[in-house]
Amino acid sequence: MRYPKLRELKEAVTALIKGPYTTKFPFEPHKPAEKFRGKPVPDDDWCVGCRACAEVCPSGAIEVIDEPEAATRRIVRHYDKCIFCGQCELNCTTEKGVHLTDEYDLATFDRKTLFYEQKFELLTVSYTHLTLPTKA
Repeated sequence: MRYPKLRELKEAVTALIKGPYTTKFPFEPHKPAEKFRGKPVPDDDWCVGCRACAEVCPSGAIEVIDEPEAATRRIVRHYDKCIFCGQCELNCTTEKGVHLTDEYDLATFDRKTLFYEQKFELLTVSYTHLTLPTKA
């Protein structure tokens, strides 16, 4: 008869004393660890619409739509494509425009709820009143 290894015996005794390693997720909400990378949420007060987050997003979850005739820019975040990598927070030009929350459970039956849209007014420059210097 083969006896269990001492290491396995130690793990079994520790599990009996301390309890299970996992949480009882469906019945109790799971509390993520500190500095957990969850859903990225833009801060409308600090986000300037510079599109830096869209440039570094590896999954293409951030879409920038410029509408020159209306002089607006829309930034649409697709949380159904987001992989919670944190690149948008890391590369934000204002450093406070996007922050990661500890919300990770985004399961839903309606996919339309997994979008967040921001609108920005673009500044336009008109060169019609510009006069060039003439040679004398």
